[in-house]
Order: sequence, then structure tokens, then C-alpha cells
Amino acid sequence: MYEKYYGLINKPFEITPDPGFFFFSEKHKEALAHLRYAVREGKGFSVITGEVGTGKTTLVHMLLSNLGQNVRTANIFNPLMSPADFLTYVCIDLGIQTNTDRTRGHNLMLLYNFLLECFNKKQLVFLIIDEAQCINTDILEEVRLLTNFETSKNKLLHIILLGQPELNETLADKRFRALKQRITVRYNLNTLNFNETKEYVKYRLKKAGGRNLSLFDNNSLKEIYNYSKGIPRLINTVCDHALIIGFSRDLKRIGKPVIREVIRDLEGLQENNKMRFLPIIFFILLIFFCATITIYIFYPHFLERILHF
Repeated sequence: MYEKYYGLINKPFEITPDPGFFFFSEKHKEALAHLRYAVREGKGFSVITGEVGTGKTTLVHMLLSNLGQNVRTANIFNPLMSPADFLTYVCIDLGIQTNTDRTRGHNLMLLYNFLLECFNKKQLVFLIIDEAQCINTDILEEVRLLTNFETSKNKLLHIILLGQPELNETLADKRFRALKQRITVRYNLNTLNFNETKEYVKYRLKKAGGRNLSLFDNNSLKEIYNYSKGIPRLINTVCDHALIIGFSRDLKRIGKPVIREVIRDLEGLQENNKMRFLPIIFFILLIFFCATITIYIFYPHFLERILHF
């Protein structure tokens, strides 16, 4: 829609996890290094936490994209299910022939044989559970049991839990101490600071083919940071809406007023119409006050008659 107007090849601020647009802040580099270490050393259980929209899912996509073709993955985006459904889902997502009539034990046997076959073929198998802060006790127990699939030296299944900071509170529960002891890599992904936010916006513009990397002025970037708190997904949303408004108004550069308008729209806020009429009301009151003073000075008896009446 606005790409051609701003000299862009692609939309720079899509919210879908695209490794090609991944911005490596220092925090993301550290988190990715931890995950790569887990894979290289055959560590089987990693936990990545962070606020909504900080790039946890994109980080894992980046990890997997660099591992080559010998990777099998099962992705669970909603862990709110029964243990039986959980195992069935994992098997089906990995391409294992099973159905809902299979028992839990049978699915475990199918999964174990599949993992051994992949290990012999030097294939890596990942189970990625997103929104893991919502996971229930029964599923966490299933995850713990899956960490037991191993050879004498290596884990057969790499499990990665992605969740909001509340996941740390869940794992701190004494009931899950056996699971907690199996975690080999743990990292909390913090939000971007202001300077990183500026670099992030410029980086996305450049990756989209833009030459004008100062499309957003400094005041607008401050407003974006204050609203987004450095969360990449919110930065993307605000910037995308701002470019739509800028295009519709033939603006060559995005300023603070546009960002404030976008934020009002995103928050469902409307400009207070009463505030718009305050200058007019003040002007009318000023005229009335001046008129009253004039009458009192030049026609005092006239004002007294009105008051007496």
C-alpha cells in the first residue's frame, strides 16, 4: 500500500516472525548463543522467557533456520490440552502415524522409536511449546517424562519452552523441582532500550529496501519507545500504522503528532471534543467579563437597576 511511496520493496513492520527481518540486539544474541550451545552440546531442555512480543518465537525460528535440513519439529502453540491429546498432537506433528484411539503408552513407544531412528540418521528433533506460562501440571509432567528419552550421551528430543515471565514462577513451584533440575539452558529476553529501538526501526526499514532510514524523526521515535516500552511487536504495529497515515497525507517524514494519533487509535481513545472548545469558551467569558467591567465603570446605575430587578 505505502511501499512504493516510501521507496520500499517490502513492508518493514510485519508482526509475523520472519527470520529475514530478525534484529540482533545484544540480548537476542545472548539468547541465541544459549540455544545454539544447547543444540551443539546435546542439552535437551531450554527455557526462554520474556514479555509478549519480545521476539521469543522469532528467535527459535532463527535458530532452526540455521540448522539445515536435518531438523524435525513439533510446534505447540496452545498447551491447554489433556496429556493424551498432548502426546497424540506431538506424534502427528512429527509425522508419526497414529490416531486418537492409541493409548498413551503406545504413543510413547511410537515416539521413542521415531526419535531413535532420527538419531541414527543424525536428525535433530525439537519440541517447541509456545505460551508455556499457560501450561498445566499434567502437561508439565509429560514434558518431564519426555526429557528421559536419551542415549548414554545425548538427549533424543530437544525441548524448548517459550513463555512470559510468569513461567518462571510456575517452574519455581516445589512440585516441579524434578523438571527444574533438567533445565540446561535458561534465558530471560528483556525489552529493547531507546537506542536499540531506534536501531531496530532503521534496521527494519533497510531490510525492506528503504534508503531513507530517517523516515521517523527523533521525537516520533521517543514517542514510539515510550508507548512500546521497547517491545518489538508493539514497535512494528505503531510504525506500520504510522506509515499508512503518512502515505494517506502525503507526508515524507513521520513526526510525533502522527505517532500520538496512532496510539490513540490503538488504545481506542478519542480526542476529547470538550477540550477543543475550551479556547472558544474562554474567549466568550473574557468578552462577558470585559463588558461587565465597562458597564460598571461608565454606567454604574444601569448595573444596579439590573441587579435590583
